[in-house]
Amino acid sequence: MGRWILEHLAPDAAAGAFNDWQLVSTTTISAPWLVVCAVLVALALIASALGLRRLGPTRRHILLALRTIAALSVMALLLMPAIELRAVSKVRARVALMIDSSRSMGLATDEGARNERVAKHLADAAPILDGLSRDAVLERYVFGERLRGVESFASPLAIDEPKTDLARALGDVAFQSSGRDLGAIILYSDGADTQGLTVERAKEIGGSVGVPIHVVGFGASSAAPDLAIRRVIGDDFAFLHNDVTLDVELEQRGLALASVPVTLERDDTVVATKEATFDARGRASVVFDFKPSKIGRSGYQVSVPLVPGEAIAANNRRAFVLKVIRDRIRVLQVAGRPSWDERFLRELLKRNPNVDLISFFILRSTTDQQKAAQEELALIPFPVGDLFTKEIHSFDVVIYQNFTYRPYRMEGYLPSIAEYIEKGGSFLMVGGTESFEDGWYANTPLAEMLPVRLGGAAPWEMGEFRPRLTAEGRRHPITLIGEPGEPPEAAYQRLPPLSGVNSTLGLMPGAQSLMVHPSLPGNPPIVAIREVGEGRSMAVTTDSMWFWRFLAVGDGGAGREFDRFWNNALRWLIRDPELARVRLSVNRAVHALGDTITGDVKVLGPDYRGLAGAAVSVELVPADRRSAVVQAKKLETGPEGAALFDFGTVEPGTYVLRASAAGGAGTAEEPVIVEAADVETQDPFPHPEILEALAEASGGTFTEISQPLKDVEIKESRRVEVDRSRVIPVWDGFPALAVLLGALGAEWWLRRRSGLL
Repeated sequence: MGRWILEHLAPDAAAGAFNDWQLVSTTTISAPWLVVCAVLVALALIASALGLRRLGPTRRHILLALRTIAALSVMALLLMPAIELRAVSKVRARVALMIDSSRSMGLATDEGARNERVAKHLADAAPILDGLSRDAVLERYVFGERLRGVESFASPLAIDEPKTDLARALGDVAFQSSGRDLGAIILYSDGADTQGLTVERAKEIGGSVGVPIHVVGFGASSAAPDLAIRRVIGDDFAFLHNDVTLDVELEQRGLALASVPVTLERDDTVVATKEATFDARGRASVVFDFKPSKIGRSGYQVSVPLVPGEAIAANNRRAFVLKVIRDRIRVLQVAGRPSWDERFLRELLKRNPNVDLISFFILRSTTDQQKAAQEELALIPFPVGDLFTKEIHSFDVVIYQNFTYRPYRMEGYLPSIAEYIEKGGSFLMVGGTESFEDGWYANTPLAEMLPVRLGGAAPWEMGEFRPRLTAEGRRHPITLIGEPGEPPEAAYQRLPPLSGVNSTLGLMPGAQSLMVHPSLPGNPPIVAIREVGEGRSMAVTTDSMWFWRFLAVGDGGAGREFDRFWNNALRWLIRDPELARVRLSVNRAVHALGDTITGDVKVLGPDYRGLAGAAVSVELVPADRRSAVVQAKKLETGPEGAALFDFGTVEPGTYVLRASAAGGAGTAEEPVIVEAADVETQDPFPHPEILEALAEASGGTFTEISQPLKDVEIKESRRVEVDRSRVIPVWDGFPALAVLLGALGAEWWLRRRSGLL
């Protein structure tokens, strides 16, 4: 049929001048008007069908058919159809030859390095590739993290890519067209994808590429002898004093190991050691369960010993950073006697869902007359020994509220509390007639931890007063209890005055006073804070803070200021990162060998806004020798209070980035780990299962590097090139006019015979 059309429509053309034809429209009428015409014709046909209902079925159907033929003829005339004769030729498909140039291709096999074996295989397959070049366009690529086209392959083959992303490389080669259809992919790789490509995902990719992938890869037995930590599986964060589970997967090839010890370390301190037993495939796994005891980010490391004959020593260690956060804040509250101040603070802590509160109250004094045994007068025993020796370090905050230790023979436990504070604990002493100087704390180890100085101050002072904010108090987050945008002093002016205060002799070294008594000599502190060793202490020298809740509500207020004050104090005591004035961040916690260590440090002023022009020192120190500075940077913050730093590349190890700002803004630390192995050598074994999944899902083949290249199937190209064409109208000739006039004439005759004219 096609040959007949070509011969009769173009008899003057040379034989074989055209080999294809298609029907086209040559109308100049726009598409919207053509749609309008089609709608009008359709409406006319519907109207005529309704007008023919009185005729018999046969005549009605014949008339309707003739009118439809006439209407279609009119539409055809509007479309001005034509036949386009074409001389076409198919565009050759392209075949992508992709060579893996990642660093893992430089690893040893039983017959030389992987890239050397690929080069030899390419040389042996040269006749097959030359044959493909005659039927298709052979395009050459190298890939690692990204795909890159090359004119020819280097000798020796490049192995300089730091990562392997098979999915991205295949997606890029399928996307690039250069005006040609992709017919096939020939892929040389070891399958060691560093982006976590799984067999299931490989099947999805192979099925979506749309062309056969012919893979040349390495068998599992071709790897050089080695022992490696394949994966360390665990969460990025954990809760303080809660169990953490860590799965460690090992793999060994060619070493015939039955088992190996696996060690878990934190900052170069051994946490645990377990024995891992290998299965028949040379794989093993162990599970570590431990409880982190320190808030913040810490560097951990899993290691196995170096075995003689290993090809790579660097992959015997894997490091990670674990962020430890609080599940709930554990608070121990010890109150000397029931009071309104104690009651309101305890209720506030109990309302907070993030607080795990343990409270002890002294309901009677040692001078009270008693007619029963000691154990019968307590609701529960006061476990002094366990609380202040064994359990003290499990609490985030310890509160002494109007409590004196003397009647309960607790002098021997005060050093334990002082040690708890110095080692990172938080302590709050709230005033009253049995607190501070009145609680006989002067000249005790605990007094050395407080932010206020004791030893000879006046006794408990009654009388109302309205506390005054200090310069530090106007900016510190603890005392910012007003509404957003409200001046700091405004909130304290509308609150009811306080009553009663414990006098002190001022501040201890390094302490800050946030609120003071405005009328007593020396303006003794009402609220003071202090950094002590690794911990923090806070003093509130009055027992009337509850006025800000109870009396404030009675005066028409909401009492939110009381809640804000104590919540802010709790956050400061537990070192909430959001309240830190120096904040340090790095591009990532774990760096592969050769990665640069970069990040930024931000300094906030006393008003907790970005502090411009602040002098900052950033040091990189080993985690186990913090006095040994590897590198140091002196920086100055910009307009937003931030400064960038770049330490470049450093030797493998576990480090701590330490930032400190001038002017007492504070310090910040972040762990940084530099792996001994790059990501390409952490898992050095070939993964033929990945490559086989790609080949099978795409309809291609998998060939081991020791075997010759199999026949490459090329998907037929769908693209054509039109060399020449001729358009021959078919709407303005006698046949088209005859069809139209014949349909109209026959329809007129039949209507006349039916009595419709």
